[in-house]
Amino acid sequence: MTTTRGATLAALLAALGRPSWWILALAAFLVRGGIVLFVVAIVTLPSPLILSNVLGPIITPLYLGALEPATILLILSGFTGVVLWLVVGGWFAGATEVALIREAGRAADEEGLVTRHRDRAGTGMAGRAAAAHLVALIPMALVVGLGSVQIFGVAYRELVNPSDPGPLIVRIVAGARGPLAAIVVAWILGEIVGGMAVRRIVIDGESVGGAVLRSALDLVRRPAGGLLAPLATTVVLVIDLAAVLTVVMIVWTLVRNHLVRPLDDPLATGLALVTLGAAWCLALLVTGLIDAWRSTTMTFEAHRRAAVEVGRSIDHRDGWSQTGTSSGGTIGASAHGRPGEWSSDDPGGSL
Repeated sequence: MTTTRGATLAALLAALGRPSWWILALAAFLVRGGIVLFVVAIVTLPSPLILSNVLGPIITPLYLGALEPATILLILSGFTGVVLWLVVGGWFAGATEVALIREAGRAADEEGLVTRHRDRAGTGMAGRAAAAHLVALIPMALVVGLGSVQIFGVAYRELVNPSDPGPLIVRIVAGARGPLAAIVVAWILGEIVGGMAVRRIVIDGESVGGAVLRSALDLVRRPAGGLLAPLATTVVLVIDLAAVLTVVMIVWTLVRNHLVRPLDDPLATGLALVTLGAAWCLALLVTGLIDAWRSTTMTFEAHRRAAVEVGRSIDHRDGWSQTGTSSGGTIGASAHGRPGEWSSDDPGGSL
């Protein structure tokens, strides 16, 4: 495991042989918002006309700078729900991530890989992991705050005066692609920094602020090494989600067609429902596997990079001590590099 590629391959092999990791990784993924993707795959989005009727009375006063009591109540309710989700869901996801990191460290030890794993069983580890992710996502929150103004304006224009008859979500994405792209980039970088910080907390026992700061500095100093493994596994995860959710959507469309009149062909309706269940389970299973691989890769890479840094430090100290040129070396030792050589002008008289 001397290279990033070797760590990534070793992580894949370790994850493949441990299905229990898939469940842990899948649980963390769903709690952190992945469940929304799976729900959207089988939920029919409302038409622009329905959205206009529902959101128009809320968006229009906000756009004009007016706040009504019902709107304030709705905003406060939504804010409260988001905070509860971040606290409770973040703690649960942090607990699963801590368990995965510890399991990955033990697996690395069993495989004979060089690690710096220490089983730190400090109290509140799950809460600290959740806090690290939240702190790392502060830049994304700032980007969301700035970009939401333009996104909100595009959504209002498309609801009031559509630019074309295409789907509403497509028109909003096309009109606000700049801020949306910035939000996605900030989110990915925040997730990577948060994941690296959690590993520093679990493995080295660092504080939340220090772990996040050092992880961010690592990306600045070594962007290629710090981003390569997380980005590669994230790309694989995105491709997997696109593929499996497309399959779920296709199967769900078939099921809906049969459910309109289920008694016309009960056998076909039953087979369609079974196919939907199988596609749904397969999508969850594959997503859990890839997310477990992603988490294990980050853990193995953290161990690998730490081992490399320790090795360089040892080599540097050995090289310094062997030169014999430092004034802080052995008292009276010769400054010459060849051992056993007598020097008449050497006051130390060392061989």
